[in-house]
Amino acid sequence: MADDLQNHGLLLPRGAVEPARPLIGRSGEVRSLMESVAGLASGTGRAVAVVGEPGIGKSSVLSEVVAQARAAGVAVCTLRGRSPSTSSPTGPPPASDVRDAALRAAEGTPLVVSVDDLHRVPTEELHHVEQLLRAASTGPVVCLLAYRQRQLSPTLAEILAHASSDGVLEVWNLPPLISEQARELLGEHPHADQVLGEANGNPSYLKVLGGVPEARAQAATAVLGELAGLDEDALAVVEAAAVLGEPFDAELMAAVADLDGPSTVRILDRLARLDLFRSCEPGPRLALRHRALGEVVHEWLDPGRRTALHRRAEAELARQAAPIVSRARHVARAADPNRPEDVTTLIAAARSVLYSSPSEAVGYLRAVLPLLREDQEHWHEAHVLLARAQLVAGDTSESRALLDSLRSAVSGPPAEVTELAMPSRAERRLGRLSEAGALARSALAGLADRDSATAAALHIELADHAYDVQDFETSRHHAETAAVLARRHHDRVGEAQALGQAALARLFTGDENTSQATAAADLVDAAPDTVLLTNLDALLQLGITEGVLGRLADAERHVARAATLARRTGQKHVEQNALTSLANAQARSGNLPGARATLDECARWDDRGGEPATRAISATLRAEVFWWLGGSDDPSAATEAAAAADLALSIASGSPANWAFTVRCFHAELVLHGGDPARARLLLLDAAGGDELPRLTTWRKPRWCDTLAEAAHATGDPASVEHWARLAERCLEELPSAGRRGFALRARMRACAARGDIGEALRSAQAAIADFSGSGERIELCRTLLAAVALSLDTGRLTDLAAWLDRAAYLAGQCGSARLADEVTRHRGRLTRLAATAPKGDATASLTAREREVAELVSTGMTNNEIAKKLFLSVRTVETHLGQIYRKLGVANRAGLTRALLAGAAHPAPPTDTA
Repeated sequence: MADDLQNHGLLLPRGAVEPARPLIGRSGEVRSLMESVAGLASGTGRAVAVVGEPGIGKSSVLSEVVAQARAAGVAVCTLRGRSPSTSSPTGPPPASDVRDAALRAAEGTPLVVSVDDLHRVPTEELHHVEQLLRAASTGPVVCLLAYRQRQLSPTLAEILAHASSDGVLEVWNLPPLISEQARELLGEHPHADQVLGEANGNPSYLKVLGGVPEARAQAATAVLGELAGLDEDALAVVEAAAVLGEPFDAELMAAVADLDGPSTVRILDRLARLDLFRSCEPGPRLALRHRALGEVVHEWLDPGRRTALHRRAEAELARQAAPIVSRARHVARAADPNRPEDVTTLIAAARSVLYSSPSEAVGYLRAVLPLLREDQEHWHEAHVLLARAQLVAGDTSESRALLDSLRSAVSGPPAEVTELAMPSRAERRLGRLSEAGALARSALAGLADRDSATAAALHIELADHAYDVQDFETSRHHAETAAVLARRHHDRVGEAQALGQAALARLFTGDENTSQATAAADLVDAAPDTVLLTNLDALLQLGITEGVLGRLADAERHVARAATLARRTGQKHVEQNALTSLANAQARSGNLPGARATLDECARWDDRGGEPATRAISATLRAEVFWWLGGSDDPSAATEAAAAADLALSIASGSPANWAFTVRCFHAELVLHGGDPARARLLLLDAAGGDELPRLTTWRKPRWCDTLAEAAHATGDPASVEHWARLAERCLEELPSAGRRGFALRARMRACAARGDIGEALRSAQAAIADFSGSGERIELCRTLLAAVALSLDTGRLTDLAAWLDRAAYLAGQCGSARLADEVTRHRGRLTRLAATAPKGDATASLTAREREVAELVSTGMTNNEIAKKLFLSVRTVETHLGQIYRKLGVANRAGLTRALLAGAAHPAPPTDTA
């Protein structure tokens, strides 16, 4: 019998080995089955049914086990169910392979039987399947079955159900590949996320949609194999469905497939039973099982047949008055230069999806261009619209090149050549700021109607350009002009964008009136998504402005909405910027894991280009986030942070824009964190332009003054620490903005500590902590707490430091920062060691925080009046506190109080406010 099976190709000679093929995501199943194969020697068998969606990997699992079993020298019998349509219509039926395998299994010798496509085994042979299952339950037989549940006959379903309930058959439902496995199978792909989402973890669909030629060809062969045995009419229906590419009803299918209605219904029912079609909503509608199946069939069609089907589909959809986008899909595939209506259909469809699906609009317009000559009516319109669609879709270089070609090809005033704001916008996104400004100024100068929507767009461009080069008065002027024009033309979203830009420019010029930002938020929040899609930059601008204003929750809400809408519609130019802004808001509020996830999404843009500013800032944020996430036992985080900082620095190198200076400042700060304060100081001064930091805005200076003060304090330069603290305070006098005050107060803390005034230093620390608590910047809040703890420990002030550290530990946990948590642990160790050697019986331990404050000021020689002014108290209140202090310390006068403090007994109270 074994020889007969070998002659029929069902059994390889002992020792023959099939070449090994990688099988991603199924190693657990293969390993378990091979353990059963190894157990054949002991006389035990096993029956396993591997089920799941078509393409999920059932056949691959069986093939892998068969290959390994053969390599191990085990006898193998491989079978595949056959379609009844492949049987010869005349003559006797072919020999039953299942029968032969069942007989071989009954012999009692070790055997692996693999039956793929079990659902296609003829009904008259199913009793042999039962014999196989019995043999596996009683002897050394591993029986492997694979089938599609949707295509089981009632008889076979009953057999399998009984076998499963009797414990004879194990049924394994293969799950989809998880994301990591799917990515491994897909490899590098520019649209990996989209493919992963559409394939749903199905290996076959991943191969088809992934586009890798070898893998796609392999999967396509399997898909086309499903069509074997279909008659001509059934095949025509499958082809028509592939051409339609979306759900259809029987009437539409009959028209496209060129069949009568009753025949079409019968064929659709038959194909649904074969699981080629599935029902979908709204019913009664059908569609191919998956888009991947349609892609394979569509590609397989002869070109002439494909074109004819698309034309037939478009004609029927037009007759049914279907939406223009549904018709345009088919026109794009079968456009005819002799049909002017094809041009108008494609242009209209492109306009309708310009913001909801810009890449689709690009496809329609590229199909239009070959139909037009330069002297024809729609030639210029189509090219300009294509440039806009490319710009919205994020193909900035292509858009700019097309605009340049239009300007050189068409004579006449600029207003007649293109939409005037687009060239400037493209140049700015490419990082060419001077060119962007020049183009916008030239376009506005040549504009005939200064009271128009085009004028508003140009003013927005000029406002953005002026902001980029730090001319904030000019930026404010253009933004406010744009807001007036947009309001006049009832463009509420454009008005919101202009107001957001104006509010930002106001802030940087020292005007802290935030009413414009509030008005912009009201406009945006009232706008539906469909309206916002036409100008997602408005959401993004508002989020950036709110972030600068310290409204972190609002900023995160608006940029998250922008990112969601951009991702959904394919507006890539907004998506990358929105994700970067979202990561910034998350990092500032201390959501480090969330910021990392957002930045991981941003990182996928690196291979797809993007604006230099966005890429550099994204890399800078990545460096900062990884630094705080990593701890002392995670050197890889520091390495990742350094690599990201280097990347940001390389992108910013040579750029005169303010974002480039900020990137370089953050790089210097990372150097300081890494333990090189002298180099950090040099780098930061070089980035900021010198001792007065002239390249930085007044709003940004306090942060970097604090960083420079920290570096100067670390290198033992108290004069420089004082200089940076005073510069930060001068900035606050010009711009007392919430969120910046904390940095100036922390710089003052360092200056006081440098000159030995520890009490004043800790009071500044308390004020900084209160400010960071109010703005919600948890990382900075925790850093300030730890700086105050370190200062107290350095000077031997131990009282209540445990409470400070408890709060810092809580914040580190909230932020997910291992580095801050490590610092808390280190300070706890110092506190424990110092407390163990500290003198006991501290008489000042009973003093309240305010009493400690008053006592310390008394010890410096200040009068009650001076103390009252210093602490914003009444003289009577100071006298009351002083009486309590005398009583608690058991002293009679100021001299006794001073002696008690000199004994090291008095310590400032820790901050008690909460974040």
